Amino acid sequence: MESLRPPHIPCSSNLFYLMHSLRSTTERELDGTLARLETVWDDIGLTEDQREDRRRHFYGHIVNLCEKIIDDETALKTRITNKIERNTRDILKLYEELCVDPEESVEGLTLLELDALLQERVERLQQTKNERLENLRHLQEKDEGLCELLSETPYYIPSGLVPSAEDLQAVEEHIKCMEKEKEQREETFRKLKAGLLMFLEQLEQSPEDSFSQEVICSDDEDVPLGKAYLQQLRTVHSDLEFRVHEYQAKSLELREKIATLWGLLQVHHEEQQAFLATAPKHTPSNIAKLEEEHERLKLLRLQNMSFFIEKLQEELTVWWDKCYVDKSERDRVKAICSGEANEEVLVVCEREVQKWKKYYKENSELFGLVSNFLSLFDQVLELEERAKDPSRLFNTRGGALLQEEKAKKKLKNEIPRVQEHLMSRALAWEKQEGRPFMVHGLQIAQYIEELWDSRDMKKEAEKNKRQQAKAAVDVNRGMNAATPQIRTPGPPQIRTPGPQASSKKRVWEGDDPTGIKRPRQVPISGGVAFKSSKSPLRSPMKVS
Repeated sequence: MESLRPPHIPCSSNLFYLMHSLRSTTERELDGTLARLETVWDDIGLTEDQREDRRRHFYGHIVNLCEKIIDDETALKTRITNKIERNTRDILKLYEELCVDPEESVEGLTLLELDALLQERVERLQQTKNERLENLRHLQEKDEGLCELLSETPYYIPSGLVPSAEDLQAVEEHIKCMEKEKEQREETFRKLKAGLLMFLEQLEQSPEDSFSQEVICSDDEDVPLGKAYLQQLRTVHSDLEFRVHEYQAKSLELREKIATLWGLLQVHHEEQQAFLATAPKHTPSNIAKLEEEHERLKLLRLQNMSFFIEKLQEELTVWWDKCYVDKSERDRVKAICSGEANEEVLVVCEREVQKWKKYYKENSELFGLVSNFLSLFDQVLELEERAKDPSRLFNTRGGALLQEEKAKKKLKNEIPRVQEHLMSRALAWEKQEGRPFMVHGLQIAQYIEELWDSRDMKKEAEKNKRQQAKAAVDVNRGMNAATPQIRTPGPPQIRTPGPQASSKKRVWEGDDPTGIKRPRQVPISGGVAFKSSKSPLRSPMKVS
């Protein structure tokens, strides 16, 4: 191609002298050639006609040579033109394949310059195409390898097309996504495999099937990471985990039963710890030991049935008290357990203990609120009983009256809050369970109302008693006033406040002075309405 490039073209003045010089040189060369031919012809002895024929032949050669030269140059021009057209088509095709914008055309170039420019563009675009195809090949090999390992579909690019820059970037993003997915699945596989080994160890068994054996013996680097494979591994992992949890639950249940029997049999703590040290885990072998110990204790239980029933009844009484079980329910169970000590009575006692123990644990918070409220209510009654003693007004050592007033003020603020919280929690429990929350055989609202009513009735009875005593004193005074008596002056007596005055000081704020009972509607729980003619549940009285 370098030979086809045009030589340096001089300016117009130099070109004229150059053409003139070339023409003169050519003419001299032709004249010299003819002169040498004439000498040859003289030596040959050609006639003039023969020489004229030779001259025409000579000029014909010259003309043919010039025409051949013209044809050759014309063919060269045609080849250059065809090459330009071919390169132009190739460039347009490469532009389309590479999805790039065409470059601006250059005007004023010769055919050789245009050919050289287009050839350079074709080579550059072809190199870009080859680089993209090679890059795509490497990326697809990597993507296909990852997708084969993960059992995923590789990123699709139609074959035979040159990828664009966006296509290559999309493949790279897909590879990054697959690499991240590969890391996550490898981590998942390692965790599941570790869990599998741990569960098998806890179950004290070897892999049961070929899949589990393959997982245990596999190299973490070469393991397939398809979703189906991992899902199968998760299934095996879940099955083993479920069995482990079953063993754990069974072990804990046996340990609880054994602990209960130990407590009833009064087994020494050192003996208990010595046995537990031989079965510290929840493995099948340890469970077998627990079952053996449980059977041994059950046999001892049968051998000491009366003792066991007595202990269970004592424990049952404790749980009854904690759960505020009413007397009718207690009498029902006592009637069953009052007969001869036998297996049936033992089972009933055990069942009742477990029943109320579970009931208390499930509702310990609510029972704690009940206990707190009853404790505050007892303090209210205690303060009211203390207020009946007039001597406390003269015993001011240690600020007893001040302490009493502080206690009343504290109760005045505390007991309404505790009662309201208890009622809201009980109502939520009733809605959830669909049945009323009972305390000593009464619904909690009715029970609290009965407490305050009982307290009010007691106060009313005391008030009536004081009024009757006062009336009797007034009658005696009237009878004595009718009979004149000479009274001897005596020492001054200190009078204590009468019942009426002291009762005013001991009244709780919020008491109904008229003593009229208001109708009451107990909240409906579990679809059952408990009706009563008594007043609705009211807030506790406040201390004045």
